[in-house]
Amino acid sequence: MELALGAMAGLAPKLGELLTAEYVVQKGLKPDIESLSKELVMMKASLEDSSRVPPDQLSEVEKHWARQVRELSYDMEDVVDDFILRVANGGKSATATDANVFKKILGKATAAVKKVKHRHQISDKIKDIKKLSNELAELRAKYTVRGAGADLAANTGIDPRVINLYKKESDLVGIEESRDKLIRMLSIRTKDDAHAHVSHQSLKIVSIVGVGGLGKTTLAKTVHDMLKKQFVCSTFISVGRTPSLTRTFEKMLVDLDENYSQVNMSRWDEERFSNELHKFLQQKRYFIVVDDIWDVGTWEVIRYALKDNNCGSRIIMTTRNFEVITKVEEIYRLKPLSDGNSKKLFNKRIHGQEGETLDDISTEVSSKIIDKCGGVPLAIIAIASLLVDRPCDDWLKVYDSIGFGKGDNTTKIMSYSYYDLPSYLKPCLLQLSIFPEDLTIDTRCVIWVWIAEGFVHLDEKEEGSLFDVGERYFKELVNRSMIQPIDDKYSRFIQQFKIHDIVFDLIRELSKDENFISILSSREQHASLDNLRSEKKTSMTRSNSKVRRLALRNHHVQQIPDDTIDMQEVLRSLNIINSEVEIMTPLHSFRVCRVLYIENSYVPISLKHIGRLLHLKYLDISFTAVDEVPKELGHLKSLQSLVLINIGLDELPPTVCSLTQLMCLVAQGFKRFPANRMGNLTSLEELRLKTVIGRSTTEDLVVELGKLTRLRMVRMTLAEELDESLQKALVRSLCSLRELQELVLSSSGSQQGATVWEDWEPPMQLRRLLVGGIFFWQLPGWINRSRVPHLIFLSLEKFAVEVQDLDNLARLPELSYLELDGFVWPPGYTVGTDDFKNLRFCDVGTTLKFPMGAMPRLEELQFGVFAGYWSWQVNGVPFEQFPTKDIIEDLDLGLHNLLSLEKVTVRVICSGATAVEVQEVEAVVTSAVENHPNRPTIQVHRMLERLILSDEHRVALLQQHIQQRYHVLWLKDEPDAWFIAHLRSYRLLQKAVISIDCAGASLCEVEKVEAAFRHAAEVHRNHPTIQLIRTNTDEMVSSSNHPDTESF
Repeated sequence: MELALGAMAGLAPKLGELLTAEYVVQKGLKPDIESLSKELVMMKASLEDSSRVPPDQLSEVEKHWARQVRELSYDMEDVVDDFILRVANGGKSATATDANVFKKILGKATAAVKKVKHRHQISDKIKDIKKLSNELAELRAKYTVRGAGADLAANTGIDPRVINLYKKESDLVGIEESRDKLIRMLSIRTKDDAHAHVSHQSLKIVSIVGVGGLGKTTLAKTVHDMLKKQFVCSTFISVGRTPSLTRTFEKMLVDLDENYSQVNMSRWDEERFSNELHKFLQQKRYFIVVDDIWDVGTWEVIRYALKDNNCGSRIIMTTRNFEVITKVEEIYRLKPLSDGNSKKLFNKRIHGQEGETLDDISTEVSSKIIDKCGGVPLAIIAIASLLVDRPCDDWLKVYDSIGFGKGDNTTKIMSYSYYDLPSYLKPCLLQLSIFPEDLTIDTRCVIWVWIAEGFVHLDEKEEGSLFDVGERYFKELVNRSMIQPIDDKYSRFIQQFKIHDIVFDLIRELSKDENFISILSSREQHASLDNLRSEKKTSMTRSNSKVRRLALRNHHVQQIPDDTIDMQEVLRSLNIINSEVEIMTPLHSFRVCRVLYIENSYVPISLKHIGRLLHLKYLDISFTAVDEVPKELGHLKSLQSLVLINIGLDELPPTVCSLTQLMCLVAQGFKRFPANRMGNLTSLEELRLKTVIGRSTTEDLVVELGKLTRLRMVRMTLAEELDESLQKALVRSLCSLRELQELVLSSSGSQQGATVWEDWEPPMQLRRLLVGGIFFWQLPGWINRSRVPHLIFLSLEKFAVEVQDLDNLARLPELSYLELDGFVWPPGYTVGTDDFKNLRFCDVGTTLKFPMGAMPRLEELQFGVFAGYWSWQVNGVPFEQFPTKDIIEDLDLGLHNLLSLEKVTVRVICSGATAVEVQEVEAVVTSAVENHPNRPTIQVHRMLERLILSDEHRVALLQQHIQQRYHVLWLKDEPDAWFIAHLRSYRLLQKAVISIDCAGASLCEVEKVEAAFRHAAEVHRNHPTIQLIRTNTDEMVSSSNHPDTESF
């Protein structure tokens, strides 16, 4: 069973809370609750076992039992929540009648449980134990479905991936690029290679990670077969989901040396095998592929048994579980096939060879089918196999039902992955079926929904917040390749993900079969009510099942169907996405609703009487018009998350600040915020506001922020500039936020960073930091590996970036994304082999040089190249920028050493260079990228193109002697930095003759300009001589005796 647990996980703790309530004791409810609690413990344990068994291995009795128990758990949770809310209300609404009703329901529940128990006779009764133990054991026996472990491993049939082991390389499509990159990552060299680096003789492990069906096994086998002759011994071992490690080690030894086939190893344990492998591999250069690892423990045991003997040995490990990967391994994320290779593979399966093509009609349908497969080779082969003997006219029918045909190996593999999930992850994954296909989904909002649904629970000994646990659930789903995280190229601090089509089809079917979510959707823009009811009767309901969760997506309907069983009384989650409901059922009628999610509703929504939804924990209205947000919104004392995005109102009402249990607030599209009352939201962990308008509102907000001491994430976009006083207030508030993990702050303008930022002591757990609109003169001293060791994302702006800044950032151990903006940069920077070890995205303003082994995980690189020399001043500070080629000879950047590089963006800074010099830089850098073995994409942009020098201007700037004329009145208000920048622009300057027109200037002004020129000459690197000649002295404002010329 894929779900089964229902509300069981959250119900037991709630019953435990009730046992301690004084009201419960007084009304004599304690014995009933204690009895039911015992039953629930056993039911939950049995259901967890059954959840690991695929439906085709369960009897109809077992399936029915699980469904009945799940429905019962939902009803019980509704009753308990109702009761807790009333008792929590000070007993005002908890009357004797309530007690009688509660007792009556408990009695019905107990009777229903007993009835279910009699239907569920599977395991033998346990006898001969003490009376109390016998009672509990009997309960367990009655509620225990067969153990999932051995049966599942024995009855799943042949793993379809085994077939792929016997394919010839010539039969594979699109494997060349992946194969070549994997070989480069292995850095194959012989031990006798005189130029081999020491690191190439150390054991090297490369892990191939990707979803099931993507071709990990095929790729690893291909590379193994190509390279095994370069090693003394080699083996390819498939481990699998439920491995016998002793058998695995035995096969490994026999493959490595045939002599072991004569050895009786039947009584060897894991330790004996490990010692034998250590001994055998001690002086041998070996190549081992460990295929299909499912868990960390198995990999650790195998990894420990393989000797690192400094003989240049190599290991490839494949897994769909990213959690298995350790820090000592390099990672190759296997990508789906390109569109072109997907078509080649499809055509090859249909026709038996790549050369043949399809007719126009078939091509159109096949393109849709290929796109549906998402580049997964196994999916493409499976779908093509369904079509190969069918007439082309039937292909569209297959497309409409793609993903669940008989014999679909892709579905079997993804099902295999699904049933391996822990029971707590399954409802989280199934909940994602409410979203439209191919939607990019906000990670954090989904986690808050899981919390509201009751899917997320702290273990008894677990500390932290529910969001921490939900985030762990999310990472587990990512590591198991069930969902795919997305790097948003335009908003790198937004966490999003997508669901592969095959996974989406799987969870959609599972949700429908088990009545987990009822979905109304249509490819048509309009659907008649009769058709809707017909669809509902055939696919929405199952016998006496109740609609607990309803999702309308991409649908037009007159009204929400109201003839399902008790829907308004039992509906826990209502989701309306990209849909139009002409006659909307009043939202307050869904009495026990926990989640209300409305996005892109094409008709306005009324929140009248919304305060009656006392169970509501998650309210999200996005891109949907709302008539008003009533004051009674503040009555929703259970509300944990409130998301209001572009709802057509100008003001976020003050009643929001009455929601003292609120943990997440997202508000966007409002012109006015109740900033002065935000401090009341003391349970808040996540705050996202966009855009905050007005000086007074901003002042109130940065002060109130300091009262929200449980905040873990703050994202704010401010329309005001953050001047020094606002920065001071903000930093004071930040000092109170000791749980903060993410700060994303964007303000208008370009303010100088106040020194008060040094006073902030960020929490050690800070992971993301983005500060826009503030330019720092110095990076805050706390940006170092000891103060922010877990920093992953960093985006800052600094006037002048120095080498020591880059040195400091390079040592941040977990830094993955770096965006650093600046006016001035060192012309080049050489990255050390131990620098930026985990960096995947890098955007800096200078050119980086990469030795072998540098930045092994870097995927995207954006950098600047300075084509010429330029000197200027900003805010009274002189700056100069040197050409990159002065530091990095021949612009040899070593880009070929970046093993994971996928995309390059080059900004050529044209100031101070001629057109020819700019073109030369572009040609050299483009050639380096084009010659990279990964063939990364490249974009080249010219910056400050208006400052390209003509040949004549360039010649003038290279003069050693200059003669110039200036008027005092033009220069009298310029800072010293202007004079310094001006003379610096002549890099070879030896002598300057400056004529100073004194007309209309005072003596004081003349002397100030002269002093500035003299100082500029003194600080010039060549210390040129300077001659100042005064002219038109008779036209000065006041006359005095002074020499007309001075020489220095």
